[in-house]
Amino acid sequence: MNDELTTALNTGIDEAGDPDPMVAQRKAREKEDVKAWFEKIERTRKFDEPARTQYAKDRRYARGDSGFEVDANLVGTNIDILESFLYARDPDFDVTPGPMVSPPSIEALRDAVEDQVQQSPEAMQAGKQAAALAVAMGVPPDQALIQGQMAHEAVVEETIRAQVDDLRKRFARRNRDTKNFAETCEIVGARMWHDAQLKRRGRPWVRSALTIGVGILKASWQERTAQSPETVQAINDLQTNIEKARSLKAQLESGDAGFVQRAVDGVMGVFGADQEAKLAEYERQLAALQGQVERVVARGFVVDNVAGEDFAVAPGFTVANHSDAPWNAHRIFMRFDDALSAFGPHLSQYGDPEKIMGTAMRYTARKPEMVQTESAMVDKVEARDADAFTASPAGKDEGDGEFVALWEVWDRDSNTVLTGIEGVACWVKPQWTPPATTRFYPFFLFTTSEVDGQRHPQSLVTRTMKLVDEYNRIGSAEAEHRRRIKPKTAFNAGLLNPEDAKKLEQAGTQEMVPIMPANPQTPIGNIIQPIAYAGLDPALYDRQRIIGEIERVWAIQEALSGSVDVAKTATEAEIQQSGFQARTGGRRDQMESALSELAQYTVEVARVFLTHEDVVAIAGPDAFWPAYGGPDDLTSMVQVEIRAGSSGKPNTSAERQAMSTMLPIMQNGVVQIGQLRGSSPQAIADSLEYLLRMVADKSGDRYDMDQLIPQADAPMPQVPGMPMPGAPGQPPTPGGAPAEEPPPGGDPSADPLAAMQ
Repeated sequence: MNDELTTALNTGIDEAGDPDPMVAQRKAREKEDVKAWFEKIERTRKFDEPARTQYAKDRRYARGDSGFEVDANLVGTNIDILESFLYARDPDFDVTPGPMVSPPSIEALRDAVEDQVQQSPEAMQAGKQAAALAVAMGVPPDQALIQGQMAHEAVVEETIRAQVDDLRKRFARRNRDTKNFAETCEIVGARMWHDAQLKRRGRPWVRSALTIGVGILKASWQERTAQSPETVQAINDLQTNIEKARSLKAQLESGDAGFVQRAVDGVMGVFGADQEAKLAEYERQLAALQGQVERVVARGFVVDNVAGEDFAVAPGFTVANHSDAPWNAHRIFMRFDDALSAFGPHLSQYGDPEKIMGTAMRYTARKPEMVQTESAMVDKVEARDADAFTASPAGKDEGDGEFVALWEVWDRDSNTVLTGIEGVACWVKPQWTPPATTRFYPFFLFTTSEVDGQRHPQSLVTRTMKLVDEYNRIGSAEAEHRRRIKPKTAFNAGLLNPEDAKKLEQAGTQEMVPIMPANPQTPIGNIIQPIAYAGLDPALYDRQRIIGEIERVWAIQEALSGSVDVAKTATEAEIQQSGFQARTGGRRDQMESALSELAQYTVEVARVFLTHEDVVAIAGPDAFWPAYGGPDDLTSMVQVEIRAGSSGKPNTSAERQAMSTMLPIMQNGVVQIGQLRGSSPQAIADSLEYLLRMVADKSGDRYDMDQLIPQADAPMPQVPGMPMPGAPGQPPTPGGAPAEEPPPGGDPSADPLAAMQ
């Protein structure tokens, strides 16, 4: 009942401000929708408070907070080691033709056309004509029938061969186009990742997963001419500054006498005490705007990091399975004046944008904290400690300006994206539909240690907290023991005069102090005696076992951490290296699975937004980019993944050893298969060139292969009567590949299936 009264009251207020009852009713419904969504997000954040509390604690351990007298930041060190091994470089795209475009065998093609050709009118007519002609020439009827059947079979066989050849050429042409399309997708995808600076985003992504258990990437296509997702890292263009300067220019030229006063009073919260400095900044922006005679529009692929505490998933679903949830939400903090300039045009339909934005909840950046050594600072952790921004009173300028919290809600049920700001009663931009891809959400998660039945993954930091505390506790106890067993002596003050006793008491280490006993006959040993203390047992404070347990949890071998105490043989080192690869293999697979999904999404986005001219500018004039046919046209032609192991630090010694064993076999196999299939020297040379490039890539070094690989020169004129190079009895062709006689039926390079006939 109260909700109905509130709705009626809001509708009445809107009707009073807008004479159109339909518009007023729509605004009232939108306010209720905004209110319901923000209440849903708030309930979800309240539901996930324990996880955010653990985020804050994990980050403090990674920072090195311990509260102990002696500590070692083993957690931060392990994160650095694993981060460098898991994500050392951007992964390589691996786009291969799909199984649907693979050419069928000759037998399958013959079976497909044989039944149709057998009953074709042409074949039947040829058999009848041959039989009739034989009868007219006096051939007995039974023989004439046999000749007619033979003619029929000859026509059928000829027709089958012709149709099979036609189908093979069509399949071969489609296969070549698909391979060209796969290569184009690899080039375009790699370029989009390079422009988006994926490596600069990927390293924090992995670091977040190793620290709090989950790393989140958000990928999107940004265009100033169309609605697009909100990100912290926007595309680098001048349009944002131009729009901001245009908004400020309108405010300065409006002649509103209360504009400056509102700024001074802090309603807009952008001037503060530096009013003149801000006005000078605006004048510089306006001067820059006057120099822009054309509208600057930018477009590109953007990859951004999302903090774990700024990501919300509908309750009832695990964070790792966020793609199954009905909605995901992402919080983004924006400067107040940036939000006003970005969303002011849309808010103007509801009234004064400044007044509407004036109700927004304000935030300030949290002051940086360094390593804490006090136990109280380490133990007292709350969920809000994980947030990078803290709520502040409206209109109060603290730190580097004011911020507002913008929530972008991806609602899969309605297939729309909603954008709102905390405290603002309406959506700050129109709802929009993302581009059609095989996935709705643009978020890509890397989780390290999922626990069955638990909504949030468990971080490696959480798993080793008690071990790290025990390690630091032993170190602190050892320091206390060393301090307590400092050598001390006692003396009998009754046998000394007060001056000598005071000199002994104030003497420094190893200082010689002359004393005069009251009784000169008293031996010095009876006056001064050392105090016995408990000896230091190194085994009592041995922490090697704890280090081994921590390394087991983190899957970091001893050699990587640089703590080799005992010399190891080559076999032991190889076993350790193999163990490290095996233990990190599962974690690497999870990361590469997320990156493969990102690769698929990247190419799908490219299919939506990039034209053929755009692709030619990226991949060259030979790029193949067919017309876009929907989100499923990519999966029907190619399979998009990343090359396994291409993102981690290469194991060059093992790869070189394996390549040295396989290279002669592969090289001889390429030449022999080419000879048996009658391939041209050009086809064999292409295969050997690809093999050479693969070897150079596996070596871990950078070579300019285009300078090393010889290119084809102009063909030499053939002298009549002179045999071709590589013919029987002649020397081989340059390059080492023997030249075969051209197979019958044409050049097999134009028809790769000719050798199968």
